[in-house]
Amino acid sequence: MNQKFISIIACISAFLITAPGLSEAYIYHPARQGDVSFFIGEKTWLSIGDNKWNIGGTKSGGPPNILSELEYIGLESTVYEIFGGIQEGNGVLSIGYGFGSLHDGIYRDSDYLRDNRQGLFSLSTGKAEGDLYFWNIDYSFRLLPNGAEEILDERYLNILIGFQEWHEKVTMTDGVQEFGGTLGPFSGLNSTYEFMWKIYRIGFEGGLPIYKGFGLKGSAIFIPYNDYEGKGIWNLRTDFRQDPSFEHTASGGRGAQIEASLSFMPYPELSIGLGYRYWFIKSGKGDDITYFSNGAASITQFNEAVSERQGAFLDLTYTF
Repeated sequence: MNQKFISIIACISAFLITAPGLSEAYIYHPARQGDVSFFIGEKTWLSIGDNKWNIGGTKSGGPPNILSELEYIGLESTVYEIFGGIQEGNGVLSIGYGFGSLHDGIYRDSDYLRDNRQGLFSLSTGKAEGDLYFWNIDYSFRLLPNGAEEILDERYLNILIGFQEWHEKVTMTDGVQEFGGTLGPFSGLNSTYEFMWKIYRIGFEGGLPIYKGFGLKGSAIFIPYNDYEGKGIWNLRTDFRQDPSFEHTASGGRGAQIEASLSFMPYPELSIGLGYRYWFIKSGKGDDITYFSNGAASITQFNEAVSERQGAFLDLTYTF
């Protein structure tokens, strides 16, 4: 994760922490602590994302330190997320499930002879598409609760801990050899790669009123640890097993998710939001195990996997 992105996370966290104190009209009513409410909602996220992974030449990492790298670029997806939960006093337990198709992406498969992506000896590109789904569970605690009379003028700050499991499956077709070997399109490509992130997260979420039901909402969530699993089926590699051809495992990575939105509450029970979300995650090192059709297997170092997705969203939440 680059320094600029870390700075953005820090600024948003600072805003969320200080926002509840920006208005002298803030009043805290202890009587609200025993209230119980339920909520349901839907979020539509118009997103675009990239994924990549690479491996070393040996189990110790090389040489070369990057033997092969696969990138999925510009995968567009309209992600639909359904969520709900219960709030009792200052505590909120929420769950969510989301899904979407992946389309209009390309893949780029690069192989190298020397360290640091030098000595390119093979490069192929083609079409990438597929699907994704995820589920998450979060618990948040309201550090600075809002008063009962201020439901349309809500300001709050929550601390959040949670878990998310994210799945993607990408299919590669319409391959073109760009460098090395016989150049040009090649037929029959129908390879797949599917992966899963297990994500542990902690962060802040908050809101700040603007005027008569309009407000700003945002969240800054840090991912201090994750587990990654992937597997591929390379249908044109007759020397590889096909169930799967290889597997990836890694742990200990990091990441973050930030989002900000403009919200409107036409009624006390209904909130409508329009915003933007950015999501980034990177794995630690692990193992790449390749299975051959003759029953043999080899292990090399799995260097990293990186996923990034961002885009605008519209959400609706109903509380009862």
